[in-house]
Amino acid sequence: MAIIEQVKAGVSHYWRGGAAVLSGLLLAFSFPPFESGQVAWVALIPLLLALLHGVRGDRGEAFRAKPSFLLGFASGVIFWLVSMSWMLRLFETSPAPAILIVLGWIGLSVYCALYFGVFAMTAVWIAGKIGTEKLWKTLFLTVLIPVLWVGGEMLRSSCFTGFPWNLLGISQYRNLMLIQCAQWVGVPGVSALVMLANTGIAFTVMRQLPPRAEKQYRPNLELFVVLMAIVLCFRSGMGLIRQYTPQEGGVSIAGIQPAIPQVKKWSQEQIDLIHSTFRRLSGQALREGGSRPDLVIWPETATPYCVTEEGESKDLVSELSRRGVPLLVGSMDVINLGTQTLCYNGSFLFQTNGLLVRSYNKQHLVPFGEYIPLSEAIPALASLAPMGWNCSPGREATVFTVGDPAWAFSVMICFEDIMAGLSRAFVKEGARLLINQTNDAWFDRSAGPIQHLSHCVFRCIENRVPAIRVANSGISCLIQPTGLIVEPTRNDKGQAPESVVSHWQVSIPGDDFEPTLYTRYGDWLFGIPCEVVALVSFAGALVAMKRKSGAL
Repeated sequence: MAIIEQVKAGVSHYWRGGAAVLSGLLLAFSFPPFESGQVAWVALIPLLLALLHGVRGDRGEAFRAKPSFLLGFASGVIFWLVSMSWMLRLFETSPAPAILIVLGWIGLSVYCALYFGVFAMTAVWIAGKIGTEKLWKTLFLTVLIPVLWVGGEMLRSSCFTGFPWNLLGISQYRNLMLIQCAQWVGVPGVSALVMLANTGIAFTVMRQLPPRAEKQYRPNLELFVVLMAIVLCFRSGMGLIRQYTPQEGGVSIAGIQPAIPQVKKWSQEQIDLIHSTFRRLSGQALREGGSRPDLVIWPETATPYCVTEEGESKDLVSELSRRGVPLLVGSMDVINLGTQTLCYNGSFLFQTNGLLVRSYNKQHLVPFGEYIPLSEAIPALASLAPMGWNCSPGREATVFTVGDPAWAFSVMICFEDIMAGLSRAFVKEGARLLINQTNDAWFDRSAGPIQHLSHCVFRCIENRVPAIRVANSGISCLIQPTGLIVEPTRNDKGQAPESVVSHWQVSIPGDDFEPTLYTRYGDWLFGIPCEVVALVSFAGALVAMKRKSGAL
């Protein structure tokens, strides 16, 4: 009998581990470049079965803290290593040592996977306390487990400056009917809906599995709850999309995508080529597309030199803006304070008189990309900065105005468009158009630029404003307030074209613009309450783990 029990334990161990790995792989296939968002609706079922099958209630059995955590952690590691493999493109585009790039890829994946482990451990503890043998209990868990998942995503989005990359709801960025609910509950609400489907199906399957498969008929109320939630979201989404009618005319915007390879971007030998490229493409933007545009946009860090200092880059920008069209330029900015030199990643608006009228400095910097954490306390760490220096964060949510009549916009630089709070702050300050200036040449020929684009879709739906993305290399496009991606630049297999001049006709919301619920209240309506529930539940799991330390 002892041998039989050992065999059963071994089989249980391996099938649960295999199920966790399978969930990690399926979840990775839900995101670009695989573009199989429909897989997300079932991707986490194997992990949930591995965690919850056999949990019948607190009858004195030990709380399986460590095995549960490891199952979730293993699933997370697989997902993050696969979905963020685009980071390895830095081998060719970054001066950083290869060992640091690999350690960064693995370290970030392991860090994000910790949240999967904490979710798994907490879900098993709660299921063990409540039990799964009665209908009302499984219905309660069907709703509660998505809340725990969302709470974990919220924690990852806020801890250590936040990393809200590839939240579960982001996988649905092309499912426009479904994701319109983001104007009320943001991405956390979409994540909860997708996780609700996984949980409801998992409990339905679990009832048919040994050791206690149910023979008698019982209504599948878990699936009924899932279907009702999905139907309600689709119906409301259809209505919201039908309500959107772009205004006639609008403003004309031209975007310059020069596709300058990252390895050449800061080369002294390439400076003349970079300037001539922007001169040629900007001239083309002013000649093409019918009437002259109302604004021409260059991407992030477009110029080799700071446009705030005398030199070739400033002369070029002043010359081109004097042709009668305002010019928005991404550029570095260096401010010498005597005892201290500050470096900013900025966006600068030049009016038709050739003068700089307003600027914005990037607020949310990329750790280990634009600055090295703790480098002020440990100066030796500053030498590890990929660009050779640390950037300083901006402090102001700048709103630019151009045109007659004037219209307002704000800029999100690089990965700032993954931060929902920033775009919300811009719209609350009066912006009616969001512009993302980015340089995705760091990750050419990878899924990085496509995943980056998918996040910006939600910034438009959350605030019901359009967005323009202008990339050095990657995907430039217009995104409507409904999340519809319009006229994206070609990105076959992650490879951007050599150079592109795009023209978009953008309908800017008028004076009758009403802020959405999400713009007004942000994640306080749903995401933050989920975060509180997750934190309280995790604290309870930790207490239980200490009380039953023998199970570890």
